[in-house]
Amino acid sequence: MSTRLSVEQRRAQLIGAAIGLAESKGVSAVTTRDVARAAGVSLGVVHYCFENKDAMMTELVKALSMELRDSADQATELRAGVTGVGALEDLLRIALAALWHDVEASRDRQLLTYETTTYALREGGQTPGKLRIAREQYEFNDDTMADLLEKLRMATDTEWTLPLASLSRLSLAMLDGLVLRWLVDEDNQAAHDQLDRMASIVAGLAAPARGGGTGNGNGWR
Repeated sequence: MSTRLSVEQRRAQLIGAAIGLAESKGVSAVTTRDVARAAGVSLGVVHYCFENKDAMMTELVKALSMELRDSADQATELRAGVTGVGALEDLLRIALAALWHDVEASRDRQLLTYETTTYALREGGQTPGKLRIAREQYEFNDDTMADLLEKLRMATDTEWTLPLASLSRLSLAMLDGLVLRWLVDEDNQAAHDQLDRMASIVAGLAAPARGGGTGNGNGWR
């Protein structure tokens, strides 16, 4: 049986190796030679799959962002059928708790997402292409948050009082800050309390949909 991998499979293998190395030694210290050694392939294979380290880092960031999207997709598999702003707030709490469960289970991975951002920003002054790595990371995450907020809005027959893009940016900034603070102090109780406050703040920027919804503010409690 052939064990030859397709280019896409090989790229995924190399990205997995790069993530493991970056978690253990930091993004800036990872080299393509390290990745080749960790993956058990020649350096030529790495350069065949990726033009350079920046190209590999771009794909690494995409892989990390996809993990956030997968968590968000799971968080929207929620109970539906109750409408109004109160129901929206309850759904937000459930969704944020689901996302946070993955955060707590992957401390090193969360730290890596910040390291990839600071790496791109620091190196971007000398190589503008690297700045794009950070920008694409946040554009993707903005879209992920927007998709989550839109699904919750539709499930509860509500509407946002801010443009979705602005609300997504605000929500992601709050979540970003909570994760970074948790990485510093590892205070789980404080993080969960603040997630509840975040749900209240974001739900406060919603209203019953015009022409529909109960507007009674009743959740599931």
